[in-house]
Amino acid sequence: MDRIAAPALPKGVKSILIATGAVWMLQLVPWVGERITVFGALVPNLAIAHGQIWRLVTYLFLHAQNPFHILFNMLALWMFGVEIEELWGTKRFVIFYFIAGAGSGLFSVLQWNSFIIGASGAVLALLTAYAYYFPDRTILMFFVFPLPVRLAVVIIGIMSLFGASSGSGGIAYLTHLGGIAVALLYVKYYGPFIAWLEERRLPAQQKKPSVLQFRPKKENAGKRQYFEEVIDPILKKISEKGIDSLTPEERRKLDDASKKPRKK
Repeated sequence: MDRIAAPALPKGVKSILIATGAVWMLQLVPWVGERITVFGALVPNLAIAHGQIWRLVTYLFLHAQNPFHILFNMLALWMFGVEIEELWGTKRFVIFYFIAGAGSGLFSVLQWNSFIIGASGAVLALLTAYAYYFPDRTILMFFVFPLPVRLAVVIIGIMSLFGASSGSGGIAYLTHLGGIAVALLYVKYYGPFIAWLEERRLPAQQKKPSVLQFRPKKENAGKRQYFEEVIDPILKKISEKGIDSLTPEERRKLDDASKKPRKK
């Protein structure tokens, strides 16, 4: 009987899973683990006021000794990161993960002397990006309640906002809010930012005359129509049948669209 091989994890998700798991195993080693955690945990005071900026990244790989902390984060990374990496490519996915982690860490400045570990901020950023592309996909929130992923992000955001305002201890609610905020900013401005960079790279003679830059209405209407007629049916197909159901041409169109701003 032929064996059916399990689908391989994309390189970015796999590398982050392995690195995070390896660091967690080191954290369990007496004496060594304590020093690794103290060196890499995010303490906003040390990261910002004392120039220890590596903490904005290293804290993502550190977790509590309780295995449920790392298992929950890595399960979420696998659930939402795989399709995002397939959509964006490994380089863009990995860059986003670290931008999300560092950005969510910066939101923790109000907890000036707090001691933060865990990938929750970056994972919630991935969940938010996932909700942008697959808003109607159903997930089990807290592994119990089936909800559209967009609604799950809203609920988590509200819970984090209340948690941060009430000053509840033990959970870095500001970091969670930061992850959601960074993802929303990223999906909104990534397209315009890349377009700006490309324009900056063009030689002066290849740039469009400035007079042509004042025709946004017709172009925006065309982009809206393109998204409605071409991209929205592809997203609906993904929601119903999964990303593997896409043809190579549909994948190319979706990837091109992810690099462009969607006008509303």
